[in-house]
Amino acid sequence: MLFSSLKAIAIFLLGTEARYIKRSDGLTIRSRYPVAKQPLSDIVAGPVTLPLRKIQSRDSALYSFVTVPNGTTISIDALRGGTEFSAQVVLGDSTVELLVDTGSSDTWAVQTGFTCTDFQTGVPTSEAVCGFGPVYTPSSTFKRIPNETLSIEYGDHETAHGVFGTEKVTVGGITVDQQIAVVTEAMWSGDRVTSGIIGLAYPAITEAFSRNHTRTPYDPIFTSMFKAKLISNNYFSLIIERNISGPAGYLSFGGVPPIAFTQNFTATPIMITTIPGYPKAVDFYTINIDRMQVNGKPIPTSGGSAIEYIIDSGTTLNYIPSSVAKAINAAYEPPAKYSAAGGAYVVPCNAMPPAVSVDIGGTAFPINPLDMIIQMANDTCVSTWNDGGPSISHDLYILGDAFMKNVVSLFDVGAASMQFAGREF
Repeated sequence: MLFSSLKAIAIFLLGTEARYIKRSDGLTIRSRYPVAKQPLSDIVAGPVTLPLRKIQSRDSALYSFVTVPNGTTISIDALRGGTEFSAQVVLGDSTVELLVDTGSSDTWAVQTGFTCTDFQTGVPTSEAVCGFGPVYTPSSTFKRIPNETLSIEYGDHETAHGVFGTEKVTVGGITVDQQIAVVTEAMWSGDRVTSGIIGLAYPAITEAFSRNHTRTPYDPIFTSMFKAKLISNNYFSLIIERNISGPAGYLSFGGVPPIAFTQNFTATPIMITTIPGYPKAVDFYTINIDRMQVNGKPIPTSGGSAIEYIIDSGTTLNYIPSSVAKAINAAYEPPAKYSAAGGAYVVPCNAMPPAVSVDIGGTAFPINPLDMIIQMANDTCVSTWNDGGPSISHDLYILGDAFMKNVVSLFDVGAASMQFAGREF
């Protein structure tokens, strides 16, 4: 999930946080390879899985923790028909569902008695209008950090404002003293399940500001876990399932989920991008790809060192260069047509998607046709290959959930690399 300070836009057809990043005119993105702290991590799978509970909610089936030795695996819950994914987190004495987001770094939850602002009128209204799940009640273990505030506006104009503090946070059986944000004011369009976000990106893009509006980066939750030696391996992995009748996926800290997949991982470096207003450090999980192919033919300007893609679990669609989106969508039978009003490629729900692969590190990762069309509540269908902007020097692109359903994504922080393994097609 990406902030509107990066000029993200929302897709109103989806009613979710699908976005791309648009840079200001004349701004050139610069990137370089970081220095890896260690070689590529060994792949460790936990030998034991313990399912604990299954809960039915208004919007979807919710599932509890699954834990494995030498690593922690959390089952992920699908929301809005599979367009968002959440995990159960305990903040002090409050148990909440938080959106799993590799495209941001802050962990926050809305608190008891927050002020909800109506989207249309801009005036305070009832809490129910914002559509959050169970709220967080600050416990005796919450310690306010003086003069640090959170103020975020997302691409669909949702906003969250609040304060920072430290709290005992438990995720998948791991408890860590963690800096979190407590949201006291919000303008939000929620799913009535999630109460906030668990951000898994780097410290450089945390959104804590001091009284004089200076950014004060801090360690996000995964960084805190590793520094406290609560996990033995400096990586986490994410599997997003296609079938949401069971767990919608798994998030594993320090290992990979014990789920069947191809064990041959392919690695590619995580890039450092220069973003105005942020420290010059690793920020998003940004990579280069070799290319994309449609029906066996490479698509020009789809990959290479000049084009960068963020691996973002908080975004539903893939946001790719305009010419690449045009080529893929033209290959649907019948072709997908771009709707300027909707901001997406609209396609008949019974259309036949083309054969598409995303090639990374010399390995082709085919995309299942089931992940190339999303049906809306109004029986409108859209392609998951969306226009992310025409300029490879001004735009960062996104490989979102539609791509991630086809791979095991291993965020190898210690080795400054992304590793991918193909799933069963």
